[in-house]
Amino acid sequence: LGISLTPESSREMAETRTLVKVCGLNSAEAACHAAASGADMLGFIFVKKSARYITPEAAVEIVGAVDKWIQENKKETPSLPQQGAERGEAKDAASWYTSQAKGVVAAIEKCKGNAAPLKVGVFMNHSAEFMNEMAKKVNLDIIQLHGSEPDDMALKLCKPSIRVVHVDKDSTTDKLKKHIKAGYSSLLMLDSKGGGTGKKFDHKLATELSKDTPFLLAGGLTPVNVGDAVQSVHPLGVDACGGLEKDGQKGVKDLNKIAKYVQAGHS
Repeated sequence: LGISLTPESSREMAETRTLVKVCGLNSAEAACHAAASGADMLGFIFVKKSARYITPEAAVEIVGAVDKWIQENKKETPSLPQQGAERGEAKDAASWYTSQAKGVVAAIEKCKGNAAPLKVGVFMNHSAEFMNEMAKKVNLDIIQLHGSEPDDMALKLCKPSIRVVHVDKDSTTDKLKKHIKAGYSSLLMLDSKGGGTGKKFDHKLATELSKDTPFLLAGGLTPVNVGDAVQSVHPLGVDACGGLEKDGQKGVKDLNKIAKYVQAGHS
């Protein structure tokens, strides 16, 4: 998993299973299949320009089906740490995200292999009011900030958040670190610029960052390449969307690809 600031803690977290997120779910069938496959997080996109966008009404129906699956299978939803409980003690981004990642992993592990998937709403430059309304209406566990929201947006949310930092061909480790701030979001994600493009970015940057900062790795991941990405980058978790769709059918999930991706991500 994530790599903390000491070699001892690094080895300790690396022994923990990588978190696997399936994003862009837009049907109850695919969402429940991802849950049954063992995904740790399910992503639902509330960004209208995305090919995987779902309306609030559809989200209620789809997440409702997931909640029914959770109940029927007697899964336990992890009790995530209170948002920013250690904010006053935050010294730097690496130590902040390490402590937050440990809290999330501990909450999942406390369920002793019976954790329900965490339901993540993906938003881009929406108001805090709208995101909070959707989180309550849909029964989300986490809010993902995928746009250019100010860092303190995380403090206005009713749920823990994932801060997405976009990587492009001009990115460097130093440039990325300038966008990664302590004391706000609970989890960090690195994704190709634009998000949902299906394109990978230079994983050398991610590998360098993972030496002291845990994050979810996204961008161009598929059932075929996710295992290698986990082994080379050592991220806290992985996130895939377009790479789990039927060939030539954007927005339509391939159930077989979902299962293979979750298995490969966890291996």
